[in-house]
Amino acid sequence: MPDLPAQAPIVDDLLKKPPLADITALRVDFDGQTDVVKAFKVTTQSTLIVFKAGHEVGRSTGDTHRESIEALLKRAL
Repeated sequence: MPDLPAQAPIVDDLLKKPPLADITALRVDFDGQTDVVKAFKVTTQSTLIVFKAGHEVGRSTGDTHRESIEALLKRAL
């Protein structure tokens, strides 16, 4: 199993609480799922991408600040 990025526990915790609990999350293995990584134009591990209605509405890389991750996730609502 691949190592999880530092923000994984933050994201996991946020997605347990309303209203973020309604968000569907997909975790991609950066090294093992290179076709998916390329399709989303991800060049760095620990990249979070948020979609709403099938369109990208936000992206961050390497962010481990709970408040900014929460604000990014809220863009999906």
